[in-house]
Formats: sequence, C-alpha cells, structure tokens
Amino acid sequence: MLELVPCVQMGDWDQLVAAHPRATVFHRSDWLALIARLARAQLHPFLIRRDAAVVGLFPVFIFRRGPFRIAASPPAQVATPYLGPLVDDSMLGDALEAFARAARRLKASYLELRCDREIPPAVLAQASLQHETRATFLLDLSAGPEVLWRSNLTSACRRAVRKAQAAGLVVEETPLSDVLDRYFELAAGVFAKWNRPPPLSRADYAAIGAAAIGGEYIKVFVARRKGTVVAAGIFPFANGTVYYLDGVSDPAGQDARPNNLLHWEVIRWASAAGLTRYDMVGAGIAGVARFKQSFGPAEVPYSYAFRSLSWLAGIARDAYARLAPAARAAQYTLSRRRARTPEGPAED
Repeated sequence: MLELVPCVQMGDWDQLVAAHPRATVFHRSDWLALIARLARAQLHPFLIRRDAAVVGLFPVFIFRRGPFRIAASPPAQVATPYLGPLVDDSMLGDALEAFARAARRLKASYLELRCDREIPPAVLAQASLQHETRATFLLDLSAGPEVLWRSNLTSACRRAVRKAQAAGLVVEETPLSDVLDRYFELAAGVFAKWNRPPPLSRADYAAIGAAAIGGEYIKVFVARRKGTVVAAGIFPFANGTVYYLDGVSDPAGQDARPNNLLHWEVIRWASAAGLTRYDMVGAGIAGVARFKQSFGPAEVPYSYAFRSLSWLAGIARDAYARLAPAARAAQYTLSRRRARTPEGPAED
C-alpha cells in the first residue's frame, strides 16, 4: 500500500523533481508556492511512500469554495494546466487511492486533478474517480524551425507571419512588470467577450511577473507595433517542454496578425534553446483551437478526474456546473453597469 506523507524539506522535493522523467515546470517548489498564492490555498507537498522507500511525489492544495473544503492538484484557473502525481505508471492507481485517503484526512469533501496525459479508466476506477477526457495541442520541435515552417505550418499561417513582419511588428522578450498595466488591460478585453472578468487579477499577474524575474523558467514575449503592445504571452518551460500558459491581444491590431508572429518567434526561440515540445495548452474553444492547429501540432488527450467525498458536495458540483456560467455573466454585467454609473452627491 502507498501512503502520502508530508515532505519537510523542499530542497529534497526539488531534487526528486529534477530526477523524475515526467516532472513538469509546474512541479517545481517555486511554482507550487505561486499556485498557493494565486489560489489562496494551503500547499501539502506529499511524498509517495511504499514501506520506507520514497517512490514519488504528489502536490496537493486545500482551499475553500463556500462551505466545502476541496483537495486539488492543481486548483482550477491558477495558471497551471496540469499537475498530479509523479509516480511510475504501475503504481498510479494506488497513488490515486492514497490521494483520496489523504483528502479525507484533510477534511476535504471534494477532490480533483488534471494530469498531462490520459489515465486509463481502469486506473481511475481503482480510486472511484469520475473523469472527463480533454485535449491539448502538442507541437514536436525536434525537426527545427526550418522544417516546421515548410511541413507543419499551414500556408495561411505562413502568410500571416509574413504579413506581421511586413507590417513592422517586432517580437521581444520583456519583464512582465514592464508591461503589466497593458497586459491586464488586454486580458480584461479578451474576457469581456464572454461577459466575465479575467480569472487572474492584476495582482496575480504581478505575482507571475515576480516569479519570472531572470527568465530562468518563465519567459514573457510581446509583439509590438510602432512601440505599442498588441499581443503578449507567458511561456513557462522546463524538462524539454515550453507551455503557452496565458495570452492576450488587442482586437484593433489583429489585421497585422500579431499572434501568428508571436507564436512563431516562440517556436524559434524554444528550438534554439534546445526545447523539444511546445504544449499550446487547450483545445476546447473552437476559434482558438483552429488558430493553434494552423501551426501543425498533434491533438493529445489528457485526463481531468474528480470525486465527491460527500453527497452534498456531489449535489453542489452538479448545480455549479449548470448555474455558474450564467451567474458569472450576470455578476460581470452588474459590475460593469456600476462602473459606468456616476456617483451621486454624498449624504450629510
């Protein structure tokens, strides 16, 4: 039987992450600290132990949503697409069972996780986990940019890159702090199309920017037109993979195709840096998916798994799935109306 036991020394944690072939940038201790801040959650960095031997790692976050305590790896909407355990596939089902036991000990009434690969249904069933299969787009960079340009990018994508270059757009790396106000302005505009605020606040982006200082494992690239940022993105990387974590763009500047040039330059940079995969993160929004497909990636499934540990949490999850989108839209519309309404005279 496997058990989850607390990791006391995070230096030991990072050594184990560095040695594990399936580790992602999101398993690093500094990224886990960032998640805890963005999610307002408590981090539980667990070692997976069999008898006296450490056989893996399992980062778990505990936080509240209303009356419920939730155990997640990772929490939703905290700039982290995947996390979950680092353990040999032969022990994955046992590790997920240990996760459920640990969640109960931590008094969680609901648990969820997202892994960067598809977990067999039989393995998920071992821990009584329900699941949804989701997908991302993964571009193999090993052939190099010249081959990718000819063989992977569609002709329409190549024309869009050339159009951006001819329009004088320039892509450059920059500290997020230098463009923070503009970045958040563009993020608010992107999510306004869905009648909702960005899932990350300006302070959240500032925290990501602070983590990115030095560019050790996070790069921020912007596309400028006549000095003005018209598109930008955040790209963490480690262990051979770079991720398209977050992106914004100005609708008024789309005629020059800045997003095509931005991603092409990221591909060129990643190839030169020796990275071998570009995970474009997500394939669920039709228009965004078509854009990502124009770079010629493979569509790759991954697992989102969840389990209600109480009957009330199960009811609440079903109600949230039905009602939350409409509630968010109504709340956003109301907040926008309030922002446009001038304040009346103060009462004596």
